[in-house]
Amino acid sequence: MGKILLAASVLVGALQAQTVTLTPSTLTFTYQSGSALPKAQSVSVKVSAGKPSFITAIAPATAYWLTASPNSGTLPGSVSVMVNPTSLPEGQYIASVTLTVLGVGSPAVIGVTLNITAPPSTLSLSATSLTFTAPPNPAAQTIALMTDGAPISFTATAGAKWLTVSPTVGVVLPGDMQLLTVTVDASALTPQVAPFTAKITVVASGASVTAKSQNVTVNLTVINLTPTITNIWPPTLPVNAGAQTLTIRGTNFYSTTVAEVQGVATALTTTVLSSTALLAVVPAAMLTVAGSLQVMVQNPAPGGASVVTAVPIANTPVIFGVVNSASYASATVSPGELVTIFGSNIGPPIAVTLTIAGGYVNTTLSNVTVTIDAQSAPILYVSSNQVTVQVPYEVTLGAGKAVVLTNGANPAANSTVTIGATEPGIYTADGSGAGQAAALNTNSLGVVSLNSGTNPAPIGETVSLYLTGEGNYNLVPLSGITNTGYVIPIAISPLPQMATLPTVMIGGVDASAGVSYAGVVPGSMIGVLQINVVVPAGSSTGAAVPVVVTIGGNTTQANVTLGIHP
Repeated sequence: MGKILLAASVLVGALQAQTVTLTPSTLTFTYQSGSALPKAQSVSVKVSAGKPSFITAIAPATAYWLTASPNSGTLPGSVSVMVNPTSLPEGQYIASVTLTVLGVGSPAVIGVTLNITAPPSTLSLSATSLTFTAPPNPAAQTIALMTDGAPISFTATAGAKWLTVSPTVGVVLPGDMQLLTVTVDASALTPQVAPFTAKITVVASGASVTAKSQNVTVNLTVINLTPTITNIWPPTLPVNAGAQTLTIRGTNFYSTTVAEVQGVATALTTTVLSSTALLAVVPAAMLTVAGSLQVMVQNPAPGGASVVTAVPIANTPVIFGVVNSASYASATVSPGELVTIFGSNIGPPIAVTLTIAGGYVNTTLSNVTVTIDAQSAPILYVSSNQVTVQVPYEVTLGAGKAVVLTNGANPAANSTVTIGATEPGIYTADGSGAGQAAALNTNSLGVVSLNSGTNPAPIGETVSLYLTGEGNYNLVPLSGITNTGYVIPIAISPLPQMATLPTVMIGGVDASAGVSYAGVVPGSMIGVLQINVVVPAGSSTGAAVPVVVTIGGNTTQANVTLGIHP
C-alpha cells in the first residue's frame, strides 16, 4: 500500500513540474476587405522536459475563420496559425488556439486577434477626356466625381492658361457627386490643324484611396473663321512710286492670314499685327499704271477669303484726315497745334524734314505747301502719305475751316477742320497716341531720366510731360510779327509760360498744385508745351498709371500712362 501511494505522489509531482512555453503567445492579423489573405504566423512551442504529444483545438468552436496546423504532434515544435476572413464583416474578431499537452495539467493557449478594415475608397471620374471647338468660345463642360466608399478630398489643377477648372478643391461625399466645371478661352490662341491639348490633374487625398492622381485630357480645336475687311489705308496708291504698304483693318486675322490681290497667284507680303489689323506690301510691279487693285484677305480652310475691296492706283493728291500729332484725335484742332495730315500722293516719295530760315520753320518744303483757314502753315515733315504742319496762330475759330495742300504741279488736295481754342494731346513714347507718355523724371539732385514702367517716378518727384494743342497763350510775338513757326532759342529768358496753369490728374489724384512750369520747350517750336508737375501723394502706383491734362476745359486723350513708384 505504501508503494502505491509513493508512485502516485511521484506522478503528480511530475505533472506539476512539466511546463509549456509559447513564443509568441498572442497573434494579431490585419485584413483589408477584398485584399489578399494574411500570411500564416508561426508559434514556437517548447516543453521543459521530454517529448510529449499534443493536440490543438479552436475556441470558440464557431471561429471557422481560424485554423491551426498541425492538429497534433510531439513537442518541441511549432504551430502554424492561419486566418481566412473572406466574407466577414469589418470589425475585430477574437479567438484562440488551445494546445493540450500530454503530461501537462493546464492547456497552453495562443490568443488570436483578427482586425478587418474597409477596402480603400475609389474616386471615379465620369470622363477622362473632353473636346472643345472654338471660336466662338464654347460652353463649359462638366465632369462628375464620385466615391464608392468614404469621403474623399481632392484638388483639381488646369495645365494650360487657356484652360480653367472649378472648383479647384473640394470633398466628394458617399452617395453624392461633385461636379467640376471646365471652360476654355481660345481668344489668345492661333488657329492650327492639330488641337491644343492640356490636362486637368485630379489628386485624391487620404491614406485609403486607390488612385491618388488621375488626368483628364482636354482637346481644344481652334478653327479659322472667314476674315472681313473694314478699312484699307491708304485708300489710294500712287503710280510708279515704288512698293507701298497697306494697313488693312478687319476681323478674324490670324498668324496664317495673308492679303492677296484677286487674279494674282502670289500673295502679298503680309505682317499680322493683331486679330483686327495687318500690313500688306504691294510690290512696285503692280503699281506701274493707273487702275485699281482688288484686295482681299485669305484664311486657311475652313476660313476662306473676305469680300474684295477696290484700292485705286492714281497720282491725284487726296487728304484722308487731319489729326493732332500727339493724340491722333481728329475732332478739333487749335491755333499753334502741331497736326498731321494723312493722305495719298500729298508729298515726295522720299521723306523730307523741316528747314528753318530766320528763326522760323519754312512754309514750303519739297514743293509742298499747306494753308489752314487761308493762313500758310509751317511744315515740319513731308512724305507721300503724311505731312506734319503747325496750325497758324492767325486762324479763326469755328467749323468748316479749309485745309488746302499742294504737291508741286499736281491738283490741290482739300479738306476741312473745326478749330477750337484748345485741343490738348500728350505725346507718347512710341508715337501711337496711347500708352507710356513721352516723359522725363527729375529727382531731387536734378538727375534727369526717361520715365517708363521699369524706371518709374517716385511720389514727390517731378515729371515732365510734352503736349501740343494748348492754344494761343502768348499773344505777343516773341520775334518778328508772328509766333507761327517760331523756334524758341535755347538761351531765351524769361521762358514764355501759360498764365493759367493746366489741370493735371495723375493716378486719379489732382496734381495741379504741383505744376511748377507750363511753357515752351527751348529749341522746339512754340506750340509744343512742356509741363513740369510733382507726382502727388495718394496717386496710384504701377507701370501704367493714368495721366490726364485739362486745358481750357478740354482734356487730353485717354489711355496715356506714367510709371509711378510709391
